[in-house]
Amino acid sequence: MGILGTILAYIFPPARRFPGVGSQQVSEESRIPLGEGELVIFNEQPVWVLHLEGGFVALSALCTHKGCLLEWDKDRRVLSCPCHMGLFDAHGNVLKGLPPRALPRFRVAVLNGEIHLTGARG
Repeated sequence: MGILGTILAYIFPPARRFPGVGSQQVSEESRIPLGEGELVIFNEQPVWVLHLEGGFVALSALCTHKGCLLEWDKDRRVLSCPCHMGLFDAHGNVLKGLPPRALPRFRVAVLNGEIHLTGARG
C-alpha cells in the first residue's frame, strides 16, 4: 500500500481531491471571471484569488516589503503596492521595486464550483 499510496498522492494531490484539514471555502468559481481577481480573507489574512488561463492562483495580498495591501491591475495583470511602487506578476514573483521576495502562495481546490484554500506553499 505504501507505493500505491505514494503514486495516488502524486496523481491526485489531496488539495484537489477534497478540502483537507485547515481548508476553507473563500469564494465561488462563478464570482471570479477569467482575468479578474477577488480579495478574500483566509486564516484571518487578506489573499488575492486570481483567475488565470491555467486556473486559479491564490497569493498573499500583503507586500513582502512593508506589508501594504496589494491591488490587482487586471489590464496589466500585476499586483501593485501603493506604498512603495513594488510590482508582482500574477504568480507572485517580484517584477520591480523594494519587495525582497515573492508572495506566499496558497493551494487552491475547486470543488463543485466552490473555491477552497489550504495552507501556504511558500
